[in-house]
Amino acid sequence: MQLNRIDWGDDSAEKDEHLLEYFVSSDAFQRLAERRRSIVIGRKGSGKSALLKKLDEHFSGETNTHVVRITPKFNTLRTVLNDTDLRTGFGEEIFFQHTWLRQILTDCLCEIGHRSKGNYCSGSLDYARSVAQSLNRTSKDFVENITDILNQLKLKAGCLGEFGLSVEKELRDTSGIEELQHHVTELRQGGARFVALVDDLDLGWDNSETANNLLLGLLSASNYLSGLNAAIHTVIFLREDVYTILLGQTQHADKYRDVERIRWTQEQLVAILSERINFNRRRDGEGELNDPFYSVFPRTIGTSNTDNWLVERTLSRPRELIQLARYYTEDIESEDPSDERLKRSEPEYSNWKLDDLCAEYSNQYPGLNAVMHYWKTKFFRRKYHLKHEEAEEMVLEVMLNVAVNEQWFNRLVDDTDITGFLSVLYEIGFIGDFVLGGGGGSQTFYSYQEYHEPLFEEIQVHPCFRRAVNTVERIRNR
Repeated sequence: MQLNRIDWGDDSAEKDEHLLEYFVSSDAFQRLAERRRSIVIGRKGSGKSALLKKLDEHFSGETNTHVVRITPKFNTLRTVLNDTDLRTGFGEEIFFQHTWLRQILTDCLCEIGHRSKGNYCSGSLDYARSVAQSLNRTSKDFVENITDILNQLKLKAGCLGEFGLSVEKELRDTSGIEELQHHVTELRQGGARFVALVDDLDLGWDNSETANNLLLGLLSASNYLSGLNAAIHTVIFLREDVYTILLGQTQHADKYRDVERIRWTQEQLVAILSERINFNRRRDGEGELNDPFYSVFPRTIGTSNTDNWLVERTLSRPRELIQLARYYTEDIESEDPSDERLKRSEPEYSNWKLDDLCAEYSNQYPGLNAVMHYWKTKFFRRKYHLKHEEAEEMVLEVMLNVAVNEQWFNRLVDDTDITGFLSVLYEIGFIGDFVLGGGGGSQTFYSYQEYHEPLFEEIQVHPCFRRAVNTVERIRNR
């Protein structure tokens, strides 16, 4: 097989038409398929959308189960978050809870109503069909839904607080929740089951109060629906950093801690590449291999096993591994694996990953790209393994010379908070906490692996960023 013809799949799971043909199952998928979790969290590129696509197929294959997918577009969410009335008087969690309830309930009724077309219907099924017909199969989009409720409330009060203790009753009456809920419950008692999959919520999220209330309202709505005679099972997909921020802003965090965290083992990550390799072999009329990985990759690179070397250069996310594989194969001209070509692909990948990291945290830490640019250009040929005093000197230099007029950065600079700055770098995965163990052993902890309270006595720049920020390859003077 010509290696440069390998199709590793689209970066977006939604656009990857072959995803289900090489989907790698996991314990996480099994728990979600058994309806044991309703919140899925993972970092960008960890496979949330791939899980959603597989779950859609799974639930759609169940008898009398109706699946709705709610994936608001970027412009839709930005329109909501930029609305002046929402930002100043109505954009509270309880308001969004009821708009989400209306959205999910109406979508479910539209789905079952549309599928009943051409059949004799009565009772709640007839109601669902009338809803589907009146809304032309699909319910109002998210903006229309919110605008409708908001306009009705504005006729009664200038802000949500004016309703006082009757605010929940006003919201239920305005959104029509009681009627929608009644018919969904009746359909459930008749044997129908509903699943709502909600994704892409981070596309327009900006860490504002309104944006966080929007998502907290969704979590509240999901929690409410779970107690509604199990009529609707919701699965919400959130970025892990966004989820952490939300928990810090609600008094009901205990309700939302039973989550499915996406974590990948090295064996699973290698399997993702292997499944794609065999897919390409089938496409080209070649037989599958029991161990296809080494038909494309060399067994070793330098002194490291290639599977270890590859995974070490990711933050244990499929998208990163696939991107590194793509950089490796796209310019290779032979059918034979090449350790030299794999080495040459690392700088391009490392720069891509650094840019990707800055984009991922652009809302929490705006201006992070300026920090990384300075690190990259001013700390040329520094060691990737740093003692605390060395790291402290570099952080102080960043604080003195980088112009980032953002609250998070200014606060750290004003307090000369070295530990706080290192904590940010640790949180995003740029550095790890190197800890000496007994008997001469040691380990580097990274935030995406497991819970760990960093000491920062010594740190290491993560392998996937070392080429991008021009570190030296070996620990020296130790």
